[in-house]
Amino acid sequence: MNYVACFGDSLIQGYPYSNQNSWIAEVEKYAEVKMLNYGVCGECCDDILARLKTTTLPEHVHHILFLGGANDVIEGKPEKYILEDIAKLVKWCEEKKYNLCIVLPLISAEPMLNVQLQSIGRAVEEKYSDKVCIMNLQPAVGMSSLERRLAYLDGVHPKATTYKTMGKFAAPLVMEWLEKTAMAKLEEVAQEVEAVMEEGFENIASCLLATPAGNLRISASNKGIVEIAFTDEDVTAFSETENKFLAEACKQLQEYFAKERTTFDLPLDVQGTEYQEKVWEELKKIPYGEVRTYRDIATALGNPNAVRAVGMANNRNPICIVVPCHRVIGKNNKLTGYVGGVEKKEYLLKLEGVEL
Repeated sequence: MNYVACFGDSLIQGYPYSNQNSWIAEVEKYAEVKMLNYGVCGECCDDILARLKTTTLPEHVHHILFLGGANDVIEGKPEKYILEDIAKLVKWCEEKKYNLCIVLPLISAEPMLNVQLQSIGRAVEEKYSDKVCIMNLQPAVGMSSLERRLAYLDGVHPKATTYKTMGKFAAPLVMEWLEKTAMAKLEEVAQEVEAVMEEGFENIASCLLATPAGNLRISASNKGIVEIAFTDEDVTAFSETENKFLAEACKQLQEYFAKERTTFDLPLDVQGTEYQEKVWEELKKIPYGEVRTYRDIATALGNPNAVRAVGMANNRNPICIVVPCHRVIGKNNKLTGYVGGVEKKEYLLKLEGVEL
């Protein structure tokens, strides 16, 4: 479960209703996320930032959503100072390693306020769109002056029905933000892991095995198999080694291609991120001759919406066939990308008797 700490003014709080009637509470009905409501009616950007800095957030919170600026405009605060407060917010979140999402100020039903509100929104988009998530909920409130008059109680505070619409509109945007930050973190950690693995390649022995599906490069450390991957290298590229795991891996793979083996018993020496390793373990549970979808794997790991993260971990599986990433397919039984090539994926599944 992902947790998002939501800081802002009355539009986060859900004024004039309760927190349970706010749009962020509505998000929870459509997305697997816990939205923590830290909204306070009447606060300006500097107030919100000060409260954020002094609030002790739960350790499992890595995402902050911010919505403010309307009260600053109502109180006549110059735009320059509002943007300075937002800049401080962005900098603080960067320093504290929080993923930040800024919700653009909502255009009101009061024309006198809208010129500055729109100007602030444009400035935030121009300056921070490549640094933080920018979320625009205006379409859920209304784009025309008539739509906005009908959406608000008093020109600035949404009606209960508007809060519901905002939440339903925001839910997929929130999930997309969470997925993107998760994948970015996975990529960052994966690069670190690869760097560490490269340092240890001095003690890695390798050999090539010719199979009906194509040549396989098999590599092992003194602890177990570190890689099985399809390669275009010629089978004479490597000489025989004394590594005891390589011979056993070759034997079991030959039995697999001869339809004499449906499971493998090989020690593996692989490293990945915590999430990658969970995905790889889940792949090993898929029986011979069966398939699962990316969503099936994501659901088994507790987050059905993490399809992209599962796909990325699946793509980084270093042990093909033995850790059967080829048994994961797209929805509607569609064969999706495979590191060795879709044609090899199709061959392996047909070998196991899967009807495509």
